[in-house]
Amino acid sequence: MSNNTPLRLAAAGALALLCTAPLTAQRPSLWTTVTMPAGSSGLNAIGTTVSYTSPGAVHLYSGVTKRWTVVPVGPGATVFQANDYFIVRDGTTLHGLATHIDTLETITVSATATVVSGSASSSWTTIVADGTQAYSFGAFHGKWEMQTLSQPNPTIAVSRLCGLLLDGTTAYGVSAHHGTFVPVAADAAATLSLVREAEVGTANSPGVLRAFSAQQNTWGVQNVPGATGTFQKDEFAMMWAGNQVWAYSGLSGTMASYTAAAPITSIDGAEGIAGFVDGGNVVCYGAGRGQFVTMPASNATLSFDYHLAFVDEGNQVTPFSAITTSFGPTLVGAYGLGSNDDVGYAADATQVYGYSPIKNVWSLAPVSAPLSFSVVRSAVVLGDSTGYCGMSARTGEWVSLPTSTIGIYQAPSNSATFVALDGFGETAHVFDARLGRWATVTGPSPWTVDISRHTVVVYDGQTAHGFGQPSGEWYPLTFAGATTSIDVASSIAAIVHGADQLSVYCVQGSFSYMGRYPEFTQAINLGQTIHMHQVGAPGSLLFSLIGLLPGYLDVRPAVDGVVYIDPTTAVANVWPQLIDADGLLDMDFTVPNNAAFVGLQLHFQNLVLEPQRQPWLSTSVAPIVF
Repeated sequence: MSNNTPLRLAAAGALALLCTAPLTAQRPSLWTTVTMPAGSSGLNAIGTTVSYTSPGAVHLYSGVTKRWTVVPVGPGATVFQANDYFIVRDGTTLHGLATHIDTLETITVSATATVVSGSASSSWTTIVADGTQAYSFGAFHGKWEMQTLSQPNPTIAVSRLCGLLLDGTTAYGVSAHHGTFVPVAADAAATLSLVREAEVGTANSPGVLRAFSAQQNTWGVQNVPGATGTFQKDEFAMMWAGNQVWAYSGLSGTMASYTAAAPITSIDGAEGIAGFVDGGNVVCYGAGRGQFVTMPASNATLSFDYHLAFVDEGNQVTPFSAITTSFGPTLVGAYGLGSNDDVGYAADATQVYGYSPIKNVWSLAPVSAPLSFSVVRSAVVLGDSTGYCGMSARTGEWVSLPTSTIGIYQAPSNSATFVALDGFGETAHVFDARLGRWATVTGPSPWTVDISRHTVVVYDGQTAHGFGQPSGEWYPLTFAGATTSIDVASSIAAIVHGADQLSVYCVQGSFSYMGRYPEFTQAINLGQTIHMHQVGAPGSLLFSLIGLLPGYLDVRPAVDGVVYIDPTTAVANVWPQLIDADGLLDMDFTVPNNAAFVGLQLHFQNLVLEPQRQPWLSTSVAPIVF
């Protein structure tokens, strides 16, 4: 796995190559099929991971690299499996495997070592205490790191993106991104606290705000004498005294303060946002830039979601974006409001507006009296007598879909996916919120639909098709026989069919990165490095496209694949390093630490030039910066 900086070439040459290349070899499927050994059991799928056991071994799958790792183990071995990594405990041996790194990392500990991980459903960090030695493993760092402690039995707290360890008068923060132990001076009164996503962790003491940023891998410390209140959510932590409040962003790693007109009594908010009324002003805080901003308002009611707020004054509504840390345009009138994480809407009797906190704009829907409202993580979909229209938070634009069947759809509120069934159920339409389009698949018989987060699998008795918001296409699978289990979980699906065939689909395509926002969590912040991975034949050269807008240009059969970048905004690059012998190339791109880039959408895609084979187009990635 190697890294280098791309050399810029002209975009015209790239697109010309796509359109004139001869018929190609087939691009990789996102389905991987293996034969399960006799006696296999315990199949489990979550995030980008799948595991099962066979006699004398555990089998671990990375949905990023599309590879299985077989680990010989003894009786009694246990597997902790989370979204993007595994911890296998086999006696005094601990194995760690992160799906983005896909290299087995092993340490030896005592039989009495304490192993602490986050929630099994959504962990990216593990801390081990073994006497006066501590070890950490981060899902995006993928290595064991060691720290010598002053005494045994430290206090440990672990959540998704970071862990905390208190060793006497030293607190350590551990980021899933960076993996190392980062110290800060503390005291015996420090209390460790993590909330859910845990972009920030605190080791607060009375009168001291002490917060750790998982993104920036650093601590912020602020003395708050006579503190009367604290408020901590996924992406920030606050403490206030009298009329002054301090806030630390786990995204930007910065401390900000605000002085109110009167003593502060309470603050409310959601994962990345907070707000309160200060006399004739509304004060909002956004973790994206780590700043407080104000606006005049009268009799305001505030409602919050993950990265947005609505300031409702009865006769007008003003949105606030926690991403851009600014208020948006005001809608005059009385509206009913709805939201989900990173998108919202305002509706009255005659019109509906969608709201994007990424663009910080309202967008008027093309239907005035919808029969249905669906709000998933980053999209609003309205239904009427002619079909559906969807608005992505990425684009702030509505895209219509005429259908012959009305009102048969699935849109779980805890997912990023809306799917409508059409005809007699043999056609499925998914709203592709990443590319701002509708993607359709049709089969010979009605589909059964299974949705989890940003993954959907439709299947009948003979075939299955998988679609993921990060991958932008339906990928088919033909069954070898009757199916015995189908498990769809977050970013992955596992299907057992035939006598012993296991097929795994992962939405992380042949080209992926360590981020998923806004279709799921994991933001990319200014000044940070975007870690990307391209899977392909060893020795392959990459011809890369980078653009600012999504596109959908099907260039088959000239080249096997689709250009997912708007050619008018694209530039081309040759990545001068070949794919390594392990079939994986790590590609790093550092985002400038410049506020002008906030809200920028960067679309990356590769033309893969394999040795002695024709080229094919990878999937694409589309990080948003804030």
